[in-house]
Amino acid sequence: MNKSQLKQALLDSVDAEIAAAIDAATAAQESASHEDNQPENQYDTLSLEAAYLAHGQSERILGLQQLRIQLGRWQVVGFDEDDAIGCGALVGLQSLENDAAPIRWVWIVLNGGRQLRLADEQIQVVSAQTPLAKALLGKELGDEVTMNGQGWEVVSIS
Repeated sequence: MNKSQLKQALLDSVDAEIAAAIDAATAAQESASHEDNQPENQYDTLSLEAAYLAHGQSERILGLQQLRIQLGRWQVVGFDEDDAIGCGALVGLQSLENDAAPIRWVWIVLNGGRQLRLADEQIQVVSAQTPLAKALLGKELGDEVTMNGQGWEVVSIS
């Protein structure tokens, strides 16, 4: 799997989330300032609630933009099958209970988490600080890992 394409898919996913958050913030801001939503008495808080929502969406947008910048600057490193798993590794895991199950792909990144689809493969993107990433960091090809009571074997590192 090409990690440059994977990184671009990750950036596109963050961009789409930013766009959706901007739309939500715009709608909340319009609702807060719409003349029909102006308070009629001290108990009418619709406008105030919409303003709080707009503010929360603005903070979410800022966090997503910072994530986008961080991921955009991040240099994706390649791993060989002889390397131990580290940040940036794309790891293939095979279930120990069901060897006919498809390989589970996990990509360990600096920050953020989401599901991506690339080349008909589902890739779970996890932050290096997650329990899953911590269980995988330092492991090598052929090592076994147990997560949530399920056993996995590391079958690919790239």
